[in-house]
Amino acid sequence: MNVFNRDTFALDAEGCGSQLAAAGSLLEKVKKFLEQTRVSLPPKDQFLKIVADAYDTYVAPIDIPGVPNIVEPWVDNALRAIVLQQSSMIYDYFSTVA
Repeated sequence: MNVFNRDTFALDAEGCGSQLAAAGSLLEKVKKFLEQTRVSLPPKDQFLKIVADAYDTYVAPIDIPGVPNIVEPWVDNALRAIVLQQSSMIYDYFSTVA
């Protein structure tokens, strides 16, 4: 069963299109896919290191328009912390499958 073919647009409780509902729907589909394929996750610390390394390599070097260069390192650190926090929460969500 391919879980990605249906419900491509998510609706909120009022029946309106919702990006938050769509994100939740996508996470549910990925979780269901992982359950069906029995994919094992790497240890959490290893996963977060991969995410941090990817952020440092691909995102941090991008110059943020409108942000002075003297302030940009603080913005990069804040964004990196948010990405790692969200990645940790997503890992925890998917680790219930394993």
